[in-house]
Amino acid sequence: MKKRLSLAIALLHEPEILILDEPTVGIDPLLRKTIWEKFYDLKKKGTTIIVTTHIMDEAEFCERLGLIREGKLVAVGTTEELKKRVSSGRIEDVFLLEEVVPS
Repeated sequence: MKKRLSLAIALLHEPEILILDEPTVGIDPLLRKTIWEKFYDLKKKGTTIIVTTHIMDEAEFCERLGLIREGKLVAVGTTEELKKRVSSGRIEDVFLLEEVVPS
């Protein structure tokens, strides 16, 4: 309940930049869909949204991804760019690559 309330408060004023840590963890699928629809609406209005998530299918909703493993950046790019890096075409497999992107 607290997570929903803090998310609602953050969205009230339609900020220019919104930074969210695991915004949909513990939220039912219907509300999760509604939240992502609101994020898309905010994006269309020019809001920059930064989201942390361990849910890879949710990460695919994002325009650009930065995958971090053990404190190191392992990949950066659009969903399509990252999927092309592995034969399976799965974001999870990009995350598991051994190589690390130079910083």
